[in-house]
Amino acid sequence: MNMFDDEHQSVFVFRNPLRFLSRKGRQIGAYLSGGLLAIGWWVFIDAVINSAKHGGDVKMGFEDWFSGILTTFGMIVINLIDKSRLQGEAFSYTSSSIVWKARLFLFLGFALIAGGFAGSCCVLIIKYIVHLDSAQPYLYYGVAGVAQSGLIMLSTIVLWVAQNTQEEYEYSVRI
Repeated sequence: MNMFDDEHQSVFVFRNPLRFLSRKGRQIGAYLSGGLLAIGWWVFIDAVINSAKHGGDVKMGFEDWFSGILTTFGMIVINLIDKSRLQGEAFSYTSSSIVWKARLFLFLGFALIAGGFAGSCCVLIIKYIVHLDSAQPYLYYGVAGVAQSGLIMLSTIVLWVAQNTQEEYEYSVRI
């Protein structure tokens, strides 16, 4: 392929992994993303219920909940952004250009996801490994928080790829 061709080229070396699914790719990706999000929250709620049931020295508190809430909020922010707004002139500072605003919110969404994941890792290490010397069943509570944030991150990636999946000859028409 010549670099002067008018065909659309991807920024990445590999093409969209869901491209082979064509018409059903978006739908399958959306369902898969929703399933990953549900599994992530289910694992965490299971740990919360086990925490209340065992009645040990350590209860799951707000610090455990906060990282999952932050990661979920980041997923919502990222997937509410109109993907067509991310493409355009980066240094156009006119009032009609909203490219930089879309990119700013995309950055904030990824910062929320990264902060939530880092927070769940810190809670696991500080609260459950260092403070409690990896005692069972408390270690499961921290692992559940990290698994929750990881599954929500994976769900965000799957939904992002699924939303960008289009057929080869499909065109977006805006009025």
